[in-house]
Amino acid sequence: GRQVQGILRGFDPFMNLVIDECVEMVLGGQQNNIGLVV
Repeated sequence: GRQVQGILRGFDPFMNLVIDECVEMVLGGQQNNIGLVV
């Protein structure tokens, strides 16, 4: 799986998420900036 961190902007009953300023947390402490995730 993946771990991401960001600001939750919205969701619906089907668990579709909108996350802004998203950052992927990679093993080894590295972080990848993703941006907006829908």
